[in-house]
Amino acid sequence: MNKLLVLSCTLILVSSEVVVLTDDNSHIIQDGDWFIKAYAPWCGACKSIAQSWIQLGAWAEDKEYNIAEIDITVGYSLSNQLLVTRIPTLFHVKDGVFRTYQGARKINVWKKFLEEGECHSLEPMSWYRRPGSVTMQMFGYLVSFAIKVNDMHDYLTKQANVPVVASIIILIAIPIVAMIALFLVTVWGIHSVFGKPKQAHTIGLQRSQPRPVSQEEEEEDKKVQ
Repeated sequence: MNKLLVLSCTLILVSSEVVVLTDDNSHIIQDGDWFIKAYAPWCGACKSIAQSWIQLGAWAEDKEYNIAEIDITVGYSLSNQLLVTRIPTLFHVKDGVFRTYQGARKINVWKKFLEEGECHSLEPMSWYRRPGSVTMQMFGYLVSFAIKVNDMHDYLTKQANVPVVASIIILIAIPIVAMIALFLVTVWGIHSVFGKPKQAHTIGLQRSQPRPVSQEEEEEDKKVQ
């Protein structure tokens, strides 16, 4: 049911004039020609180009260009992978290749940029910097995890009235306990699958015991001496 809901929401977003990117549908920008705006709702510069961006989406509706936007305060994974340091920031994506747009923020300039293929004059992002690469996915997950830890810290200290030191100890202890539990479960799983180690094969390796000397041999040795 949840998968169907996400799929239907994704289709609705894609069919609109300006695609709203989230962590659930961000994979769609890996194919096709995309012009993406990264913004924040509280940003004054973002608000100043909001209407022009909607007009650009209406203009590109029957063309091969896809106009999209991402709220960096909501889409943690993709915005973290994009390494957005200032807003608004515009990105052009062509078949998974990302480029940072640095031109004027005017609709006529945007149209010319798309129609005349000026994106090819921009330096593409290195493969390890591109969203969707292994390195940036790991970076995105780490930043998202740090944000969640910070949110948990704020909840413990501001709403649950837990002392700051106690909150830090709790947040440090939880990952350590989780890692220990994971280690123990892994060891138990390996032991259950492979069983106890077999004893080493020692046939032929045992040391031979010395043979006791007979009485006749002792007498013979005395004669020799």
